[in-house]
Amino acid sequence: MNLNRRKDILFYSLAVETIMASYGLLAGQQTTIVSILYLLSSLVFIFILLTLPDARLVRAVEIKKDWLLKASIGLIMLFSAFISSRYWLEHIPLDPDFADMLPIMKVMNERFLQGHWRQVYDPIPEIWNGTRPIYLPAMWLPYLPAIALKLDMRWVTVVSLLVVFAIIGGLIQIRKNKYFGYGQIAVAAVLFWWIFSRNDVHGFISMSEEGVVIFYFVFLTLAIISGNPVLMGITASLCMLSRYSMIGWLVPCLIFFIAKKNFRKLILFALTGTVCMILFFLIPFGYQSLDRMISLPGNYVAFAKHVWEYSSEVYWLNLGMAKFYGPHRMAALHHTLIILSFGIPVLFMCFCLIQKKWELQNINLACFKLSLLVFYQFIDVPYGYLFYTCSFVSMVIAPLILRPPRIS
Repeated sequence: MNLNRRKDILFYSLAVETIMASYGLLAGQQTTIVSILYLLSSLVFIFILLTLPDARLVRAVEIKKDWLLKASIGLIMLFSAFISSRYWLEHIPLDPDFADMLPIMKVMNERFLQGHWRQVYDPIPEIWNGTRPIYLPAMWLPYLPAIALKLDMRWVTVVSLLVVFAIIGGLIQIRKNKYFGYGQIAVAAVLFWWIFSRNDVHGFISMSEEGVVIFYFVFLTLAIISGNPVLMGITASLCMLSRYSMIGWLVPCLIFFIAKKNFRKLILFALTGTVCMILFFLIPFGYQSLDRMISLPGNYVAFAKHVWEYSSEVYWLNLGMAKFYGPHRMAALHHTLIILSFGIPVLFMCFCLIQKKWELQNINLACFKLSLLVFYQFIDVPYGYLFYTCSFVSMVIAPLILRPPRIS
C-alpha cells in the first residue's frame, strides 16, 4: 500500500472517529453500533500511524502560511464560541444537585485563595452534607483566576478549548495540501460546532471541567512528538494531576527509552515528572491528600452501580464498552479497566519494539493514543464529554502526519 493510500486511510479514520464521538451520538439506542464504529476507527488510526513517516513539529514559517484564511476562520469560531457559550452559561447555572464537579472546585479554589492550603481537601459541608473533594491540583487550580476575578469559572473551559482549536488550526497545512488541509478543517469544524451548539446533549461547556484536561493532553501530545523529555515530564505530570487516563502509557514510554538506549531522556523524563508531582501536589497539600487520591478508584464500582440505577442513559447514549457489561457486572468492568489499561500498552510497545518484519514509526505516539483509547473504552462511568480527549489528540497528530509532500 503506497504512502498516499495510507494517508487517506488515516484521514478517513480521523473523520469517522470524530463523527462517531459527536453527531453519531444522536443515533439514540443505536449507540451500540456507534461505539463499535468509534473503536474500530480509532484502532485503524493507531495502526496506520505506525506505518507513516514520523510526526514532527512544523516550523514557524509553515504555521504562518495561509494565515489570512486561518485568521478569518479563527475569528468566526471565536465569535460563535462566545455567543453560544454565553447562552449556555446564562441558561444553565452551576448547581451541585445537577453536577457537583465545578461547585466543588470553586470551594477548593476559595479555600486556596484564603490561604487554607492544608484544608483544601477537607469535606465541604454545603455540598452533599460534607462531600470530600477528590480533584487533583492541575484540575482545579486553572480556575483560580476566574474565581479571584469573580467570573463564571466555566469561561476557563471555553478559553482552553479555543486555545486547543487555535493550535490545531495553526498546525493544519493547506498550501499544496488542499485535500487533507481543507478536510482536516472540516473535521475540526464538525467537532467545534458539536461542542458549542449541542451542549444540551453532552454538557461539556455548562458542567464539565474537561476543557482543562484536553488542554494538558494536547500539549503532552506535542511534547511526545517533539521528543523533548523535559517537556514530556512536565506535561505528563500535569495530565496525571488532572486525569489518570494516560497512566498506562508511562511504563511503555520508559520501555521505549530503554529499548532505544536513550538513557538521558529516560532520566530527564522520570526526574522532571517526579519533581513536578512533588512541587505541584505533595508539598502544598501533604501526603494525606495523596493517600485519599490513591484510595479513590475503590469507590468507582459503587458509584457506577448508582449511575446505572438512576441514570442508565449515561451508558446507553454514550460511547464505551461499559454498556455491554450491564449494571450487575460493574466490578468486572473495573477489573477489566485496570488490567487492560496497564497491560495492552505494555504488550503493544513490546511487540512494536521486538518485531523485525515491519519498519514501524511513531511507536511511542501510537502507544499514547492507544492507552487513552483503552482507558476511556472501559471507563466505569462513560460520560460523553470524557471521550473528546481522544478526539483532540487525534486531531493534533493528523496535521503533523498529513503534511505536503515537500515537507514530508
